[in-house]
Amino acid sequence: MIRDLINKHYNKLSESDLDTLSYVLHHLDECSTMSILELEKACAMSKSSILRMTQKLGFSGYSEFKYSLKAELDLVKNKEIDGLFDIQSNEIEMTRKIFENMQLKPIYEQIYYAGAIYGFATGWGQRNAMEELSRNLISCDKKMFIVPAEREFDVILSRMKKRDLVIIISLSGDLDNLMDSVRQLSVLGIPTLSITSLRNNKLAEFCTYNIYFESTKLGKYYGFEHRSFIGLFSILDMIYRGYLEFSLKKEKEDSDKTAK
Repeated sequence: MIRDLINKHYNKLSESDLDTLSYVLHHLDECSTMSILELEKACAMSKSSILRMTQKLGFSGYSEFKYSLKAELDLVKNKEIDGLFDIQSNEIEMTRKIFENMQLKPIYEQIYYAGAIYGFATGWGQRNAMEELSRNLISCDKKMFIVPAEREFDVILSRMKKRDLVIIISLSGDLDNLMDSVRQLSVLGIPTLSITSLRNNKLAEFCTYNIYFESTKLGKYYGFEHRSFIGLFSILDMIYRGYLEFSLKKEKEDSDKTAK
């Protein structure tokens, strides 16, 4: 499967490769019939770059890559319900690889020294994840104020300071109604952290720091589209554990300096 190949060759892939592959995974049906020129247009990636990307994954070229997409699409359409657990394992593994390749120390430092932390999330699942992150930060002696809605975000914006940190969780990162506020934060020099699924998005472009997770469509059942958020909860748990480790080490260093 394509996800397995991404995991296997992850260290060879560039950020542009990952953006394109994320698009392919989220539009598997359409991409399985696209020509290389159509994919070039959809992802704003050159033909030669797409060819190199397919070769990094072990394919001889684009035709073999597209054939693999068709085979994977057939597998997805005919999968048994038990296959949902394979998706879960792949999503967690992919998210962990993303986490391990990020520079997280500046983010931990920003959390550690933040005067106030504000959180905003779009959607019910993202809001639950934000509340879990808030609970974990409180246990690390860092309180987060969760902004309930976009209107309140605009009101609180005038009270934010350069020593604060704003964390925004979004699946797509395309927040048209909030982008003016995010741009203002950038202009005012207030640090921001976006946590979004692995893809190019407007939110990440304007934020100081970016963290990505893998999110998978599970299919349509009982009249509803199902989507997994295990990648989001996994990355937040990793951030919590990483920050806890960082803060304990930092406090010990500060204590040793004071003792001297």
